Amino acid sequence: MAESMDTDTDTERQPPYYSDTRVFWDVADFPYPLNGDLSYFCLNIERAIWKERFVGEVEFYAYGNEITNQERIEIRRAGIRLQQEGAEKRERLNRMLLDVLEYAHHNRDPYGANFLIAMKDIPEMDTRLFSIMQALREKCYEVWFVVPDDCPASQVPDFDTATVVWRCSTLCEGGYPIEFESDSDDEGSALAAKKRQNEEGSSQGVEKLQKIADEDGAQ
Repeated sequence: MAESMDTDTDTERQPPYYSDTRVFWDVADFPYPLNGDLSYFCLNIERAIWKERFVGEVEFYAYGNEITNQERIEIRRAGIRLQQEGAEKRERLNRMLLDVLEYAHHNRDPYGANFLIAMKDIPEMDTRLFSIMQALREKCYEVWFVVPDDCPASQVPDFDTATVVWRCSTLCEGGYPIEFESDSDDEGSALAAKKRQNEEGSSQGVEKLQKIADEDGAQ
């Protein structure tokens, strides 16, 4: 991967988009399907990503609380990396955010790495979940998010925070994400607006990510 944080925004990307994706999944917040083949679950996630015209390697990182021996075996058999288990919510969230920052650090070309985050925030606490997502978006990364099936539309993260949002059951079935409402039905105008937003926000995102990483390292 290129070490420079600068990106070439002069050339607009055209699908398919060749980039790798890392899935950060809290199995306590969003349990894996109980009817169970985790390999099929992973395949459906990859299918949903492919429907968005992204082609590349997909890695799965899992974070959990109480996990049985059988669940642990099934997780590893499916090729999912169990990053943390036996941890409370705040601990899981902090570990996931550190892994997100590390992934960004090692993949400084935003067109080469995507983030799919399945983790509920902690209400009334400054967890930095959404500030980190916004910083990644400002740097032009694709940041995708998972919400509960009953999440009200008013609580779905906006485009400045996540480029794509799925309801959990739809994603697990390999389906399509929630559509963002737009004032314009002109797809070309929407793409042009996204490109302008990426160009304007890239340098701001670099500075914000660096500040967050420095603060986390000092703690």
